[in-house]
Amino acid sequence: MSLMDLPVCLRLRDLIRVSMIACGLFAGVIGNSVIAEEQTNKADPDKEAFFETKIRPLLIQHCVDCHGPDDQSGNLRLDRQDHFKRGGDSGPVVHTNNVDRSLLIRAIGYKDNEFQMPPDNKLPEEEIELFRKWVADGAYWPEDEADDAGETKEMSFADKVAAQRENHWSLQPITKPEPPQLKNSSDASELTSIDRFVRARLNDGGLEPNPTADRETLIRRAYFTLLGLPPTYDEVQAFVNDADPKAFEHLVDRLLDNPHYGERWARHWLDIARYGDTKGYLAGNQETRYPFAFTYRDYVIEAFNEDKPFNQFVVEQIAADMLGLEGDQRKALAAMGYLTVGRKFMNRRPDVIDDQIDVVTRGFLGLSVSCARCHDHKYDPVPTADYYSLYGVFDSSQEPDELPLLGDPVPSEQYDAFLQAKADKQKEVDDWLEGRRVATEQELRSRVADYLVYFAETIGQERKRRGSYQGKRGALRRAAVFRWQDFLSDANVSSGPIWDLLRSIAAIKADEFAAKLPEQLKTFGSQEFAAEHQAGIQKLISKLEESQPKTVEETAQVIGDVFESVFASWGEAKKADPPLEALADVADEQIRQVLFSPSNPTSLDREQMIRHLDQGERNEYNQKMNGVNGVEVTHPGAPPRGMVLVDKPKPVEPVIFRRGVPSNRGDRVPRRFLQALEQVDQGQPFTNGSGRLELAKAIVNPANPLTARVIVNRIWQHHFGDGLVRTPSDFGTRGERPTHPELLDHLASEFMADGWSIKGLQRRIMLSKTWQQTSTHREAAITQDPENRLLWHMPRTRLEFEPLRDRLLVASGQLDDSVGGRSVMIHEDAKRRGLYAYIDREDLPGLLAAFDVPSPDASRAQRTNTTVPQQALYLLNSGFVIDQAKALASRSNDPALESDKNAERVRRMYRYTLARNPNESELAAAMQFLSQSPEPVEGDTGGKNSLDPWSQLAQVLLLSNEFAFVD
Repeated sequence: MSLMDLPVCLRLRDLIRVSMIACGLFAGVIGNSVIAEEQTNKADPDKEAFFETKIRPLLIQHCVDCHGPDDQSGNLRLDRQDHFKRGGDSGPVVHTNNVDRSLLIRAIGYKDNEFQMPPDNKLPEEEIELFRKWVADGAYWPEDEADDAGETKEMSFADKVAAQRENHWSLQPITKPEPPQLKNSSDASELTSIDRFVRARLNDGGLEPNPTADRETLIRRAYFTLLGLPPTYDEVQAFVNDADPKAFEHLVDRLLDNPHYGERWARHWLDIARYGDTKGYLAGNQETRYPFAFTYRDYVIEAFNEDKPFNQFVVEQIAADMLGLEGDQRKALAAMGYLTVGRKFMNRRPDVIDDQIDVVTRGFLGLSVSCARCHDHKYDPVPTADYYSLYGVFDSSQEPDELPLLGDPVPSEQYDAFLQAKADKQKEVDDWLEGRRVATEQELRSRVADYLVYFAETIGQERKRRGSYQGKRGALRRAAVFRWQDFLSDANVSSGPIWDLLRSIAAIKADEFAAKLPEQLKTFGSQEFAAEHQAGIQKLISKLEESQPKTVEETAQVIGDVFESVFASWGEAKKADPPLEALADVADEQIRQVLFSPSNPTSLDREQMIRHLDQGERNEYNQKMNGVNGVEVTHPGAPPRGMVLVDKPKPVEPVIFRRGVPSNRGDRVPRRFLQALEQVDQGQPFTNGSGRLELAKAIVNPANPLTARVIVNRIWQHHFGDGLVRTPSDFGTRGERPTHPELLDHLASEFMADGWSIKGLQRRIMLSKTWQQTSTHREAAITQDPENRLLWHMPRTRLEFEPLRDRLLVASGQLDDSVGGRSVMIHEDAKRRGLYAYIDREDLPGLLAAFDVPSPDASRAQRTNTTVPQQALYLLNSGFVIDQAKALASRSNDPALESDKNAERVRRMYRYTLARNPNESELAAAMQFLSQSPEPVEGDTGGKNSLDPWSQLAQVLLLSNEFAFVD
């Protein structure tokens, strides 16, 4: 017996006992499934995408040189699946049932002193975590293509692209097949074009469709499909009793016009868009919240509600900034959150761009182009050159310093309060930064010698980009080192004769230095300089002649010591009473003027100070800026802004990164669309800025055979549970072929002809007899078509987390059904719809994960559908569900009822939860339960058993199968 099938009269303690048994059964199933997956390595599009985009690039970058075809250190090879599974001299590489025991994890985590890989440097923690996740998920490695000798097949990739463009079904032009004519069909006149295609396949398979469902089933199915909310009892009764033959058609139209429609369908799209409210982990106390992620969600809701043509929907999400939007149209700038609400990957730009390529190509085209980051795609016609052509498009784009407003702010007290709150926080930052600027200038002037010596030591060397920078008296500021190097290396900088003296000395060759320095000093000293420089120059020359330095480093030390001595004298002068305005010694005053010159590297403006912050200061600065950004995140008066990209002033000319390593640069490639789809634009390079608008237009070009098929399949999937193509984000060679290819093309062509209208497509689907079938299982049909690929019945579906939680709130009468706005912490008992859950990438609530809400780190076309103990335990034990049960019990109690009060209260409870009246046996069971259930004893601490009987009955109804499933 299923937990949800228990009779309503069963006491709650019995439910808890049964759930404990269920937990043990679920645990056994889960354990076995992992073992089975490890044994079979069954194809999994999501795991394959994770491996190809996250794991294989790391293996190629860090492992294959020593464990590849040319070298197999320890007899271990990590470039092919069969070698990986075989392991090396030390045994298997991974243990999927114990991540920490895995040799791979121990090696890259430097857990063993004598076995550390890579040997030269430990991987960043984020990359180690990717390997841990991979191993924990079963270490999935897709099958490699092999020839008879067992080695990877080699062929011209250009030939592979051409062959697949000519032969693979998804790359063929979309046709307009006519619906088949059916023979001997008694209801042929009532069939839609969809029904004709489906019936033809059923006839070929010797199957009959299920009959049409009753009206109560249809209205519930329609409500949850289009709104994600249940109908009320009164709405069900009105529809059941509506004599109009077109009653269902009118119902569909009303639901499509309902503002909650956009919420339901936005949630589906946000899975594809990998929506999240945070950036993921960033070092140094940086702000990780996206203040305006919600504006993208609101855009998607509005786009579905307005039935925005899908081709326009695509273009706006990629290039709204290039459409010249003005006035109220600026709201569409929020669409570009599609590109920008993803993880920031520690601000590693190649990873951010890879994520953008992936969400665009998988989301709109159903192709895993990001798998070509390190090598030509192993299965699909996507060469590495195509990946870097798209890389150039997004690398030519950047986020602006200030995000654009989506409209003119409306003057109000709230808006004024927001401006004041932000100004107050900004002043705190500015005051702190000014204090640091003054102190840092003092520090730089007191350590001129250290910076000049470092410059001298690194003349002719490539600038160091990593690690620390050390002077004689400790660490140097990285930005100050760079600024001194740039300042002294550029002879064209007009900075005065003192620095020209140092530049001329630095130009002397090391082996000639001791001999030529005196001559250089004599030549320089004989020149005539302006009066404001003469004394200072002569003092420096005299000090150098006195010291007789043998190297440019010693020269830099002498000059630096003079500057520091002058700075110390100035400090004493400022202490005088009254403070002196200038140094008494003319030479010292001239040197001081140089030291304090605004163009000198020891003088900082605000932006320069930000660049000069050391790590500790930067952490503090980021923390203070979090306060400014926090006002944008939380203040109700903050005007919404769009998370856009804009073109860089000059587009990037992309090159291929060999093995995906940015420093290993290969051939130059143009910014252009995919070669496999060259029929769209004849392979012409993009010339309009970054090329994002041209890319968007290529994606929605009617000649593109993928885009319409992909979105039609996605819409079909959310109506039937599975798409006509059951790998909705993989239309490549590893994806499944469509079960009804003619129907898919028919719908795609009609979809484009109908103005790319999603509502029109949904209306067409829902008015078909195929969608209106019952979900009844027939043993003969199940035996012949167990996966329902021929669509002989409507699948029974379990509600996802969001509509299930929403239904709990509807039943209790506590749902806040306002549309749009900022995210809320729904795991903290907020009453808004599940769509508005705050998604923190670093702290995804366990509640969401337990109910299969997907990770926001990658585009997800289809949710997993698990049954795990945590789900049952949450519904049984959580305070949120118990509160809804209590509210439902209270709501059902009408003091105005006098006769048959308890029976009527039970009926009301059924109407609120299941939108129907109880049948006679259900009513009798409930009444018997209530009559035999004692009221809880005051002070009883028995947990759930302390609920009153009405609340217990309410919770049982909320846990019923009928509540959680839709027929």
